[in-house]
Amino acid sequence: MTAKARLFTFAILISIFATPAWAQRRVPHKGSGAIGGDVGIFLPRQDGMDSGPVLQGFYESYFDARNSVRLGVEWADPKVERQPGNSIRLIRIGGDLLHNWEGGSIHPFVGAGLGAYFLQARNNGHNAGDSQTKLGGTLIGGVEFFTSDTFSIKGEARYHMVMKSNGYNPSGLALTIGAKTYF
Repeated sequence: MTAKARLFTFAILISIFATPAWAQRRVPHKGSGAIGGDVGIFLPRQDGMDSGPVLQGFYESYFDARNSVRLGVEWADPKVERQPGNSIRLIRIGGDLLHNWEGGSIHPFVGAGLGAYFLQARNNGHNAGDSQTKLGGTLIGGVEFFTSDTFSIKGEARYHMVMKSNGYNPSGLALTIGAKTYF
């Protein structure tokens, strides 16, 4: 086989095997979606309250590679400092607009959103009194680390600004780690 024939054969093989890789779209991209979940700690702003656990689950839809809307549910349970069996349960149902930056396998992101916050005082694991619903906003910042083409590990900080309820300020900072998968 001549050098030209080998070069031609090599070029054909490269084009056959490289085409499927070139055809794969990177994520996120326009029209892609993602689901994920986070776990962490909620640090309340209210004096006399102590930190508590926070959990979040979400669905994200991408307008384009850099911008998305996230719909999610978040649960937090900060404790009363002097009465560890008592807490204020906070459930958020909301939507957020997010922007991310391409950084190879690392994607920093920021965002903001609005949500309905359902507040319930708890006494030794039981509801105490009526629940209340308040409007609130969220400021978000974090980073995603892609471990594969469609899976990432993420760290996130969310500051919740929630309307006061009977003198209680349910605002606070959630620090979380989580996972996200794209489709």
